[in-house]
Amino acid sequence: MLSIQNVIANTDPFFLLRFFHHTVLIEEGTTLASIFLAIEPWKALLAAYLDRDVGAYIDEVRKPSGPTAWDIEWIGIDRRSSVYRAYKRQDMEEGEDFSTYFNRERFPTDEFDIESSCDASGFIKGDKERWSISGDVQQIKNLPVILYSKQTLMTSPKDGLLKKNVSGVKSSKHSCFVYGDTSFSFREVMEAIFISGLFFYAPKDAASSLDELKASLAELEEERAESTNTESIGNETDEEPTIVVADGAFDSLTSHMESEKRSGNPLRSCASRKEGCPYVLATSKWLSLQRYSYFKKRNDVNMHLVFLYNVRMSDETSPS
Repeated sequence: MLSIQNVIANTDPFFLLRFFHHTVLIEEGTTLASIFLAIEPWKALLAAYLDRDVGAYIDEVRKPSGPTAWDIEWIGIDRRSSVYRAYKRQDMEEGEDFSTYFNRERFPTDEFDIESSCDASGFIKGDKERWSISGDVQQIKNLPVILYSKQTLMTSPKDGLLKKNVSGVKSSKHSCFVYGDTSFSFREVMEAIFISGLFFYAPKDAASSLDELKASLAELEEERAESTNTESIGNETDEEPTIVVADGAFDSLTSHMESEKRSGNPLRSCASRKEGCPYVLATSKWLSLQRYSYFKKRNDVNMHLVFLYNVRMSDETSPS
């Protein structure tokens, strides 16, 4: 592509924008480091668009690295969509604490929560889990990157949107889903790698977050060891979970909301890691022991988790 630019648009700083919506194919065996080096001539443009320090990631993969400690075998980019019944609670009452509010009964609406995303995740042969690729780019820079040609649409069986007796509809414990062909544009691939996958603005931010997470996990293990009445995290049931919000957990969020309210700019939802928000809104009912095991085994996570009761998560439709 650089040779094309040199011939027809050598001085055009926005040359790459012409190809943002073009379909991308990745040759077999192409590694993450190879992709980084290929986009280096346009690192400033991509950094401005992605709000990530693309140059810092490129510099990082150029550094020599030792043996990898992760078991991830490849990086997969896939497209997933979900349709779930939307539920609501009554507005929070004045003086009501968060624990009471989030445990309040919800009621279904006539609308649906519809979400679609292109994600970059780590995969291991024979393992259906999706693994984070954030934390240490040195561990993944030599892994091949694969684009999955099938997309997934999933919904809840109780919503009845997909009938199990219809040809092509698959089902699991918590989901019904269908597959279909898809392709990816250059823009989607870049967003999947840098925003969904690597997530952090720069490698140094990922390293700092990883250190904080290790410290938090150590504290968590100490608390679990001291507690004799804590129910095993691995016990998955169909019972509604009880959500306990620690004192002060939402102080910063509340302050921000008040600030936004005063400025006349309402706070928008921060439920998507693709938007760079440092919190994921998730329901503990759908969060499995496998996710907790991931935190323990990898000491790595894309961001701090706040277990709220809204967004359903399921790994049962992971590409194989």
